[in-house]
Amino acid sequence: MAHFAWTATLFAVLLLDNTSVKAYGTGKSVTPSKQAIPVSEYIVEPDSSRDIQKLLTHYNQTAVNLKTSVSGLTEEQLHFSPGEDQWSISQCIEHIILSEPLIFEMFKQAISKPNVSKNSQKPGNTDEEILNSMTNRNEKHQAPEILKPTGKYKNVNEALMAFENGRASIIDYIKNADIDALRSHVSQSPAGPVDGYQSLLFITTHSDRHILQIEEVKSHPDYPKNK
Repeated sequence: MAHFAWTATLFAVLLLDNTSVKAYGTGKSVTPSKQAIPVSEYIVEPDSSRDIQKLLTHYNQTAVNLKTSVSGLTEEQLHFSPGEDQWSISQCIEHIILSEPLIFEMFKQAISKPNVSKNSQKPGNTDEEILNSMTNRNEKHQAPEILKPTGKYKNVNEALMAFENGRASIIDYIKNADIDALRSHVSQSPAGPVDGYQSLLFITTHSDRHILQIEEVKSHPDYPKNK
């Protein structure tokens, strides 16, 4: 399945990320270490629900998972890089913080445009396909310059506060959204038509992807251990 996106150049890159972290010596995706939360607990069970609460639950779970994944990490652990040109945990967090508000603004632009579903078009992918595609970390590319981390945040608490502040308007929008209006508004993307609900699902699932990346960093054999 083609990766889900609704704005050609930027979203084609946003679906991927800058690092090629693999299970060392295997070439396969990393399974989180014993100290990490199992991957299955990071992903909300796929569901094509028409309920707004389902989407809010996914957002809430992503927020909890991010906080759990980075809670109690030392400065050394936060800034550890698994290899040349590969992001540290701190950089992954900053990328999430940069991405969510920007993607949300693009969503609002898309949903303000004419509804192509009036031409009887339906979404090209299911919610489950979008979720599975976004959390498949076998393909990786460079992030666009605008979303590359610069080391802005000095500690976890500062970064998590910025994450919550950046999400506030997105959560408010979802709480006040009409599920039928979201599901019935279909817009074009390079991967085919997508509805408004799926566009919002993309935002939080993109962050799920990078939480998994954080767990990959923590599984590196040279990752600093707690003393």
